[in-house]
Amino acid sequence: MKRRDVIKGLTILPVAGMAIGSTIPLVSSCASPAKRDLLRELGLRTFINAAGTYTFMTGSLLPDEVMEAMVAASKEYVLLDDVQDKVGEKIAEICHAEAATVTAGCWSAMVLGTAGVITGKDQAKVGQLPNLEGLKSEVITQLSHNTGYVHALKNTGVNIIAVETVEELEKAINEKTAMLWFLNYTAPYGEIQDREWVELGRKHNIPTMIDIAADVPPVENLWKYNDMGFDLVCISGGKGLRGPQSAGILMGRKDLVEAARLNAPPAVAISAEV
Repeated sequence: MKRRDVIKGLTILPVAGMAIGSTIPLVSSCASPAKRDLLRELGLRTFINAAGTYTFMTGSLLPDEVMEAMVAASKEYVLLDDVQDKVGEKIAEICHAEAATVTAGCWSAMVLGTAGVITGKDQAKVGQLPNLEGLKSEVITQLSHNTGYVHALKNTGVNIIAVETVEELEKAINEKTAMLWFLNYTAPYGEIQDREWVELGRKHNIPTMIDIAADVPPVENLWKYNDMGFDLVCISGGKGLRGPQSAGILMGRKDLVEAARLNAPPAVAISAEV
């Protein structure tokens, strides 16, 4: 028997074996290992989400293009400050902001944004937080906005002053007032609406911040509040944007975004002297 006849016979064997129920084991050297079901291994149940992109329900599901971008980025080394610069420029362009930076969630955006408002670009003040001696130490919000989310602001050491009316707000403003904070999802329950809130901030030369964590869609909200004039806008990356649950965006005035970045944990630089 010629060699090519033997090879031809071997190529036919697997098909023939399946056809006649052969007991010859068919083993492929290219077989992929079975994928692990991690949720099942941990004893976790999955469910159909008919409620929304809530953090406690793991936010949103990630589209394929998001996963592809994450995998691609994981294959190369790059300086994080360079990434922040370039990605921030792109986000700012899309969202009509002077500047933007990616944060570790909307909560992180609020912490860093508040810190940036308090310290500016003064490194001594950055190092002083959360000790606010000699610094502005109060943030004004509406009573209906004074929810658990204010604790993100309080991480910087500030006190929250809750008001209900324009008159109360203007009486509450003093030399300690650092910022006016607006929680968008509770807007219907407050007497002062977003545009007036911005106007009050401008009138008294006090920065304004808005939390729009889950308020996309509509996509127009990505630039609506920047166009409206809020000095800082905070949003979650893991809800309507359908990015990683651990991501967020801080955008707005360039000087305040830059100050916020100074308050972020510094990248560790390793240098060698020859």
